[in-house]
Order: sequence, then structure tokens, then C-alpha cells
Amino acid sequence: MDHPEPPPSQLDLTAIGARIREAISASGTDGTAFAERVGVPYSTMRSYLSGNRAPSAEFLAGSFTAFGVMPSWLLTGDLPMTRIDTTDINPEAEMAGEFVTISRLPIQVSAGYGSVNEPPSDYRSTGLCFSRVWLARRHLNPLGLRVVEVKGRSMDGVLSDGDLVLIDMYDTKPRSGYVYVLRQGDELLVKYCQLLPGGVLRVSSANTQFAPYDVVLNEASDVQIVGRVVASMHEW
Repeated sequence: MDHPEPPPSQLDLTAIGARIREAISASGTDGTAFAERVGVPYSTMRSYLSGNRAPSAEFLAGSFTAFGVMPSWLLTGDLPMTRIDTTDINPEAEMAGEFVTISRLPIQVSAGYGSVNEPPSDYRSTGLCFSRVWLARRHLNPLGLRVVEVKGRSMDGVLSDGDLVLIDMYDTKPRSGYVYVLRQGDELLVKYCQLLPGGVLRVSSANTQFAPYDVVLNEASDVQIVGRVVASMHEW
């Protein structure tokens, strides 16, 4: 069932402007090219970016047509951010240098019992570039992807301390055999997550020195699956 769009008076225009900036960044274009492909003057889009005006129906439709950006996400932040369309993939795009930079989350995820930490100030904090073709063939949408750094030893054998991992924040339904980034209170953990009957989430590690434990999801408001680990870059 479709949900009616909230009236402009109920929209957070500042947040909408921030989401438009995020969409521009993930699109791999600049603001001028984004506005041109969407079909609105750049001066008009600037008023959306500044929070002075709510985006028009033409802008919402154009963003969806050109980049797959969901109008509901732009207006309210509701996921998903985009729909994935791989029907127009150009097999020569990878050779043509069509890459997208995936942002680095400004934290490290603990593969142990540690807390959230600020990353070192070096090139690893700026994000990583991925081929659009490589992502599309794996049905990964750039707008839902982030890079984080693993900290700790609980996933030894699968992930190592210092590895960078690519997470898909659209994939938050736990499945056996997959690794997820889990928010638990003030921590972000990288773990195996398995959904058991009764809404029980089993959290386990690759390193057997770390014991598994269960969380009852409907009783743990501070637990959230952030996304699934879909690729890793090993630090040698």
C-alpha cells in the first residue's frame, strides 16, 4: 500500500538537503551534472540543498528515473534509498574507468569486546573506489554501501584486525553463514548473526575463544543489524 507524501510543512528540509548531497556523492557526478540529468536547473536544486524549498515532483521523478533514488527516501529517509536496475549495464564501463567512491564510516567495528573507536587520520579514512560494473553484477547499490575497519581478533580466520570491509546497509535480515555489522548499545561489532525462532538473534564469532550469545530482539531496543559484510580488503 502506498503511503501519502507528508505535506511540505511536515518535511525536514535540512535533512532532505543532506540526503540530496548524499545522492549526488553516490551518483559519481557533481551537482551540475546531477541536476542536468534529473532535469531541473542547478539554481533550483541549490534551493533544495540549502533547505529553503521542498523538492518538486519533477525533481523527485527525475532523481528516480536518472539514478533510481526513491522519492520516499529523499523526503523522509525511509529505506530503501534506491531501486537497483542493472538492465543498462555497459560491459565496457569498467574499462572506461567508471568507478564510485564508497564512503568510510568514521568508526572502527570491534571484532571482540571493544568499543567504537575513531580511525587513524590517513588515506584509509577517505573511502575506497569500486567499479560500478562490479557492484551492479553483485546487485549492490552504492547508496547503501559503506566501508568500515575491523578491530579485534574474534573473527580471526575470516577477518583480521585492521581489515577494511564493505557493508551493504540494505541487507539487514540475518542469515546463517553470513557476517554482519551489529550495533549493540554504544558498540559496533562484526559477527556472524543468525535469526532463531522466537525472534532470538544468535551472535557468534569465527574465533572459538569468543563464546556465542543470544539476544531477544523485541526486548533489546539497543540492538540493530547495520548491514551485511559483502567484501573485505585484507591488511597485509
